[in-house]
Amino acid sequence: MQFIPYSILPLVIIIHALLLQGVWLFLGRHARDIYLGDIMRFRAPTSYMSRYYDWRVTKFVNALMEGIVFLVILLCSLILISVALADLATFLDAIFYVAFVMFLSFLSSMQMAWRVREINERESRILSSISASVDKVGVVRSMVEDLIIQGAMGDGRVWFALYRLAQRQNQVGWAIRDVLLEKGKELMKMQQYSERTGELGAPDKGPGIQS
Repeated sequence: MQFIPYSILPLVIIIHALLLQGVWLFLGRHARDIYLGDIMRFRAPTSYMSRYYDWRVTKFVNALMEGIVFLVILLCSLILISVALADLATFLDAIFYVAFVMFLSFLSSMQMAWRVREINERESRILSSISASVDKVGVVRSMVEDLIIQGAMGDGRVWFALYRLAQRQNQVGWAIRDVLLEKGKELMKMQQYSERTGELGAPDKGPGIQS
């Protein structure tokens, strides 16, 4: 028995795909924020979401697998909803819309996986550069100072790679961690000094003028 007309089913398919995609993106960003909080405090992932994000960004294959699992879940849920609200024939009639939302979701999944690949490649280059140097601390300090000078224009992938590499219990990880802690303290002192000088240099507005 058909509960909804064919004209409504494409709208249901699109809305459901958007909602599922939104939930997936929200969970990914939430996991990223928790993971960033962990690695910026130089500690191992402390929660399920943080460990999940660590697994995703460790390998391009992992991000690819996640995208494939999401596409399978999306397709299965579209079939179940369509059959429950209408029937299989109506679903087959709306297969163009299903293919459309699946294609868009596929592009989104591949984009995320490609970002992970870029992060992995950047991390490998940084690791090779530091490992090949005798003065590991000097190389890391130069990288961090360049990023600080660039400010908001700096490459966030380099910061991310540095904090990930800082978790390693070897000479490279220790060198990166020492420099990041050192620069963090310097920036904090500069910020505190700027706040103090700003308060001291604030002009006295004087008494108000009554009209």
